[in-house]
Amino acid sequence: MSGLRLPRLISNGMVLQKDKKQHIWGWDEPGSRISVDFMNEKYEALAGAAGRFELWLKEQPYGGPYTMTVSNDRGECIRIGDILIGEVWLCSGQSNMELPMARVKDRYPEEMTDCDYPQVREFKIQEALDFIKPLDDSLTGKWRKPDKEYIGEFSATAYFFARELNRFTGIPVGFIDASLGGSKIHCWMSREMLKGYDDKLAEADRYSDEQFRKSVLESNIEVPLRWHNELDSKDRGRIEHWEAEGFDDSSWRTVILPAFLKDTEIGDTLGVIYFRKSFIVPAEMAGKEAKLWLGTMVDSDRTFVNGKYVGSTDYQYPPRKYVIPANLLHEGINNVTVRLKAEYLIEFGAKGHSAARFTPGKEYKVFNEENTIDLSGEWKYMTGASADSEAPRQDFVSWKPAGLYNAMTAPCTSYVIGGVNWYQGESDCEERDEYTELFRRMVEGYRKEWSDDKLPVNVVQLPNFTIDNDPCSEAWQGMREVLRRLGESIEGCDSIVTIDLGEDNDLHPQEKRELGRRLALLAARNSCGLDIECHGPSIKKFMCVRNGDEAEITLNMSGVGEGLKVCEAGGKGSDGRVTDLILTDEDGNSFKADVTVNKDRLILKVRGLKHSVKEIRYCYSQTNTGALIYNSEGLPMSPGIYVL
Repeated sequence: MSGLRLPRLISNGMVLQKDKKQHIWGWDEPGSRISVDFMNEKYEALAGAAGRFELWLKEQPYGGPYTMTVSNDRGECIRIGDILIGEVWLCSGQSNMELPMARVKDRYPEEMTDCDYPQVREFKIQEALDFIKPLDDSLTGKWRKPDKEYIGEFSATAYFFARELNRFTGIPVGFIDASLGGSKIHCWMSREMLKGYDDKLAEADRYSDEQFRKSVLESNIEVPLRWHNELDSKDRGRIEHWEAEGFDDSSWRTVILPAFLKDTEIGDTLGVIYFRKSFIVPAEMAGKEAKLWLGTMVDSDRTFVNGKYVGSTDYQYPPRKYVIPANLLHEGINNVTVRLKAEYLIEFGAKGHSAARFTPGKEYKVFNEENTIDLSGEWKYMTGASADSEAPRQDFVSWKPAGLYNAMTAPCTSYVIGGVNWYQGESDCEERDEYTELFRRMVEGYRKEWSDDKLPVNVVQLPNFTIDNDPCSEAWQGMREVLRRLGESIEGCDSIVTIDLGEDNDLHPQEKRELGRRLALLAARNSCGLDIECHGPSIKKFMCVRNGDEAEITLNMSGVGEGLKVCEAGGKGSDGRVTDLILTDEDGNSFKADVTVNKDRLILKVRGLKHSVKEIRYCYSQTNTGALIYNSEGLPMSPGIYVL
């Protein structure tokens, strides 16, 4: 076996960062002389006592494809082909960064086939952990181009970012996807970055013990399994086959779905509930393959059509999109049965309640290209078994401090990049008070590890979202505000607005194409030097004129392009009115403003304002209630608290 070895990142199809010296490294027998031939230049280095070698190539403008040859003095040779030079970005964070194109294929069906972009490349690192030390090579990953075979696996956010940046600039773009659903910021930080956070370091130490970690992972399987097995053993529906096509459900009660079960006569419940719905299939649909969409559900489901199993989902977030095979549907009355498990409680305020639901606002239907049958409305239900307590919570080992950084991020720090896209924060809403310092440390740490004190870090603000949030809590909008201020206060950082790209009833909104475009606008302007607008309007100047009990406040705005616009977002039904702009005076009194748009100004009229305005709150809430303010380029004004 050859002794010459390169890291996974240095491989066929790689993208090297333009206009920076390129770092090439690898391993061989100590003392071996290594040669690298690239673009008619030859570079040499010696492998050190530990076998590692490294050298730096001249900086180059964008272009390609090129080839590179790495060889040693024993005649061993590795040839790397299809190399591009362009922009290389690390794309990191939690589930909304990880979310693959397969999850948005119904929003963008054309993108799954029209994906021939040879100048876009992805290097996907699968979930991996190490609590002991940073790894010097990633355990998984290879450079891939988007095509019909692989596009479904690409991060949707990162793919659209890379594609749009390539479109804007003509420069090849490669991205390294190191992301994981549910992960907190401390997962993506090294022990050095977490120095002084003794509780986090102690937790990392605890999980560095292999036997302890193994016991946790085993418990994560065994303890919930006992809960589920006990519940299943009591489930009358499972024993009596309530899912059967001809089962007599005439004695069952009815419920209108979609809904939160707690808001129906079912009430707060934990356990197994069966739901049955009869629907009429026309002759032209009978015998043909069809699709069954059941929105999203909380918590898990097993679903049957005419007594035949068609699909299941083990947790709440994925959309229920199942295929009904040919010959299962017949003309006339058909049936769908859902075996739903209500597993967990959520707490709003001091009271916990079941989170079980058929999510309102989603599509519930059976359909093919010719026909659609609406399944919303009246369903029948019956409880199969009740649970005395909620299902045991898992201890997610991957969400502990430093583990993901060591195994997924650290191996990339020797590879020269142009910047970082960061989409994370949902999991840190309740700990947002410490987030600013953690983020600052992470940025400083990344810049140190990549030896680039100006490394750009672009942040995605949290979108609109309500359904799983406590309506009385400011955690969600508070976290959004933290992310906005990070983009403004740390040199080399920036942020994009997504208040109009979310879904109030889904933590994982589908609109990733525009999100990627907005990230690409930041990179195109700030990193690639294009003279384009990358931000929405912002407040430039404030002026207040009082007239008796009324006050008129004028906000002169910058970043308006050819003029401000007001647009509906999220179907809020506000008749085009801006209803989310609140003024607060020095005494803490709040006033809702009537808003008029006048090219590059916002005219705010309020009654009863007796003191000076201290701050303006724009969309400082989990979601907007009215229209939003945009510039002529279609970029929205950022939600936030603006102190005057």
